Amino acid sequence: MSDEHIPTAESVTAMPQPRLQSYGMGDLAGGAAAAMVVLPQAMAYGVALFSLMGMGAAGGALAGLVGAACLSLVSGLFGGTIGLVSSPTGPALVLLSGAVIAFQSAGLAGEMLFAALMATTVLAGLFQAAIAVSGGGRLIKFIPYPVVVGFTTGAALLMIQSQLKPVFGSILEERWEAWRWIPFVTAVATYFSIAASSKWLPKLPPMIAGLVGGTLVFHFLAGMAPGPLPVNWVVGSLPEPTSISVGFSIAALAELPVMAVLSAALAFAMLASLNTMLASVIADMVTESRHSALRELFAQGVGQTLTGLLGSMGGSATTGATVIAVSTGARRWAGVTAGLVFLLLVLFFGPAGKLLPISVLAGVVIYVAAGMIGADAFEWLRSGRTRMDALMALLVTIVTVAYDLVTAVGAGVVIAIALFIREQAKTSVVHRRSTGAHRHSVRLRTEKERTLLEQHGGRIVIYELRGNLFFATADRLFEELLPDLDRPAWVILHLRRVSQVDLTGIKILHQIATRLHVHGGQLLFCEVHREIGLGTDVDQALSRVSHKGTAGRRVLTFVGSDEALEYAENALLTKLGSPPAAAHQRVELAATDLCRDMTAEQVSALRAVLSSRTAEAGRKLFAAGEHGDEMYIVVRGEVDVRLRTTEHHYKRLANCGPGTIFGEIAFLDPGPRTADAFVVEPTELLILDRNGLERLERVRPDAAVSLLVALGNTQGHHLRRSDEEIQRLAQW
Repeated sequence: MSDEHIPTAESVTAMPQPRLQSYGMGDLAGGAAAAMVVLPQAMAYGVALFSLMGMGAAGGALAGLVGAACLSLVSGLFGGTIGLVSSPTGPALVLLSGAVIAFQSAGLAGEMLFAALMATTVLAGLFQAAIAVSGGGRLIKFIPYPVVVGFTTGAALLMIQSQLKPVFGSILEERWEAWRWIPFVTAVATYFSIAASSKWLPKLPPMIAGLVGGTLVFHFLAGMAPGPLPVNWVVGSLPEPTSISVGFSIAALAELPVMAVLSAALAFAMLASLNTMLASVIADMVTESRHSALRELFAQGVGQTLTGLLGSMGGSATTGATVIAVSTGARRWAGVTAGLVFLLLVLFFGPAGKLLPISVLAGVVIYVAAGMIGADAFEWLRSGRTRMDALMALLVTIVTVAYDLVTAVGAGVVIAIALFIREQAKTSVVHRRSTGAHRHSVRLRTEKERTLLEQHGGRIVIYELRGNLFFATADRLFEELLPDLDRPAWVILHLRRVSQVDLTGIKILHQIATRLHVHGGQLLFCEVHREIGLGTDVDQALSRVSHKGTAGRRVLTFVGSDEALEYAENALLTKLGSPPAAAHQRVELAATDLCRDMTAEQVSALRAVLSSRTAEAGRKLFAAGEHGDEMYIVVRGEVDVRLRTTEHHYKRLANCGPGTIFGEIAFLDPGPRTADAFVVEPTELLILDRNGLERLERVRPDAAVSLLVALGNTQGHHLRRSDEEIQRLAQW
């Protein structure tokens, strides 16, 4: 079986390693089955690679098995993936063979050539460890699931293709004899033994059932054949351990071509890491666990380094063997079992390979490959919502089969990026548009001001944005804002739910500000967090994208949407010829909305029961939870009513300027205060408590009635605004 085109990816964020589990039959059976599947490929790859350097087949086969033992043992003991099995792979053979040819072109031969190959393997292991420590393995998690499905489906087809020769090769030979059907019949028997074992022998691991059943069928048919079967139909005896030269020449390193070795080692490390991460993803799917990319890549790097030091062939995790291991029931100790099996085979059971038919392994591989084919992609084709995912998986499968793994990885990632950008471009970043006619700041306004804002509030527009403002969405934002840019309006961009703004987005914001300024409007920003990419002062960010700067445009940034709304409301009222009273201006009692419908005598009677008070900026008038029965009328100054949310944060509920009132809830229903009151500017207040109201009722009951009616109207207005705010918040 060949892993030459097995795809690779990394799982989502790694979870903590599971606790060590006891060694069970599943680990024994699964690890052994995986080792039997890896055995022929490890030997074949070792022979193919080391023969390029003039080494005999026996030494090459042993080098492949030693490499498989090192990788599986180290990864099994210290890795971060349950059920992972490692060995020399097809991609490793291709890359290392290319490196050997490059070293030969550079004039290396004999011991120097061997030293260069081992140095490449050792450095590749060190690079893998560095990738793990730096967190590079986590980048692979961004490969989408349809791409992984395409990889695995393409790998399954290649696995089946790689087994056609062991199954059908003898049938297609020119000299026909009936016994040449034996490999085909053996593979079919193996396949159905695996499929039927779950029903007839539920306690026996399916892969072991297939190995035993297929082997028995093979030897039964071999006994009926008219003569001895071809030697290459079985794995054959393993070479002696002494047939490979084990060691690593430090002295030869100084004479090696450094750049050629470094480049080959880095490429090998990247390829091995990719193979390992995809095998880890597939193992996760079966075991329903999450692998640790850091631990697994670091363990693979250590195993790779050890392999090079022992003069053997490097590799990576193998998807096919891993799937066989976990499907058989192996979990925590699969790699350890497989590694021990390799060592035992090398040391004690070399002749046993003569009993294991290649066609049995082919049947196992075909069964596993059939289960890896992503049939879900055909279901995705039936739905319009998932059809693009199905086409992506299909395209990656074709590229994997027709070209190679690296090309398939690149094609899949490029397709995924293109589809993501396409979907982002179709989605508007504008969550909601509202105007100042229906949404107001917490600044308490007089009845005249409220009327003007309701009539002309359409000139204040609030756009609540969300998502990413980048090159694929910025131009659409400009088009959606266009109707409000060609008129004298105050446009507020609410950016709390915007994740990122790139340079294109900043340039579009610059164009929006410029166009709005030309038509007599102004652009305002609020809820701008540091991570967005604009900084805390948007005006400075916009000035960086134009040599003309931002002179004359007054692009302002506010902490919250309420402050931006208050600024825009004040600017609009000033434009309409009714500027709000400044904090230092004095508003007499008779000019307040509270006394608007009172006669002069009633106002005079009310004034007689009021007390006066002044407060400096920064003073707390009352705190939430304190008992109160007083109402405050602001004659001059400014007071904030705040609701504390954390120890250092609060929500501003009302901003009270000259001519407004606050504290009326405790006045109408004496009890605990619902919020804090802080003096923002030096303030002069008139105070009415319940005793004062009782005196007013005795002296001028009509004035008391007018006062209560005015307070009722005020509360009704507050309740209506609160209802609108609740409805707005519920839309998120």
